[in-house]
Amino acid sequence: MAPRLLSAFCLLAAGAGYLGAGLFSRGVLEPVRGAVGQSGGEVERHPPAGGGSPAVVSSAGHTQRRMQSLREFAESSEATSPADAKLAFMEAVNQLLPAELAELLSREAETTNLFRTIQPDFEYAARRLSEIAPEKAAELWLKRKGGLLGGEALLAPWANQHPEAFVSWSLGLPADAQKAAAGVLGELARVNPEQFAALASQLAQSPGGVAGARGAIRGISQGEGNAQDPAAALAYAKGLPDGPVRSAALAETAQAYGLDRVSLAAHPDVRDALAALGPAEARNVGKQFAAAANKLPQGPVRESAFAAQISNAAQKDPQSAAKKVEALSGSADYPAAVRGFVEATAKKDPAAALDWALSIGPQGGQRTAALEKAAVEYFRQKPNEACKWVTTASLSAEEYFLLTGFRR
Repeated sequence: MAPRLLSAFCLLAAGAGYLGAGLFSRGVLEPVRGAVGQSGGEVERHPPAGGGSPAVVSSAGHTQRRMQSLREFAESSEATSPADAKLAFMEAVNQLLPAELAELLSREAETTNLFRTIQPDFEYAARRLSEIAPEKAAELWLKRKGGLLGGEALLAPWANQHPEAFVSWSLGLPADAQKAAAGVLGELARVNPEQFAALASQLAQSPGGVAGARGAIRGISQGEGNAQDPAAALAYAKGLPDGPVRSAALAETAQAYGLDRVSLAAHPDVRDALAALGPAEARNVGKQFAAAANKLPQGPVRESAFAAQISNAAQKDPQSAAKKVEALSGSADYPAAVRGFVEATAKKDPAAALDWALSIGPQGGQRTAALEKAAVEYFRQKPNEACKWVTTASLSAEEYFLLTGFRR
């Protein structure tokens, strides 16, 4: 996530939390209390005829206005304390019929403020719907999966209570929806690794299987007596079905315990799992193993580790880092090392960073990435000099087009 987007997310999430706390501090469901006060009787709940929004009706027959949103429940209350407000809200939600609650949540999900769905009142109501009508909750999630940041609350209770049914449902989803729901299976496996193991064969080719395998290893590594010894995690991983699920569990074991405890020489299957990581995942894993880059197998994860190692070194001491890069000249690790050096030094000296980038061979994507990083900084800081450089530099036709947008 770009820094600017990350900052915006943090501010909005903080604001969402503040608003959520405000909902509970102001109290909830005053229409119920108002009905009691007006009629002197107890409140009864009646489902709306022919659908529509939930209504509150007193025993004297005085119908209050229908609730259009969860926020209305909160803003119309006069609860005297946050604790009372929260309790009243929970009781009110628990009284709603599944159709009523589904309608309220559906309306909430239509809001243009996506962060509304991570507020505590929405999450509680979503979990309640998943408990009493999991199919309705799943239907809402599937309809709005791209617009519910807190949407996992609609699925988690179902997955926890009836994992077999949830897995069967998830496997019938389109590929993108299976990927979106994978986090629920990851959390399920973290809490109950053995339960996931019983379902793993069904999830052998599913994104949920990969997420579950990683979640299970996290759960095992955090368990009592397993924090220092990877034996239990390794045994669990090797007992999973062969393929992506087992590979994910083995790679996660290496991440959880480190290469000093999980020897790649003693566990070649772990080495193969790390080598098989795709570029996107390898970038994150490689950063974790930057100090042990030379122990990693050839492939994206080793490249990422060397880039991170040299980048870290160059930020502290560029001259010393440059010597380390030179020592790798001619090796398979040189391109990634240069890229790391360029990423760390481009802002300080983009012209020198470009010279380093040009020293990378044309094979692979390291040269292109390094050139783009350094050229962007050069054009930003010294546009005239950068324009002169690009016309004379030893660039391929593709590289020239990438940097300028024009064909030679």
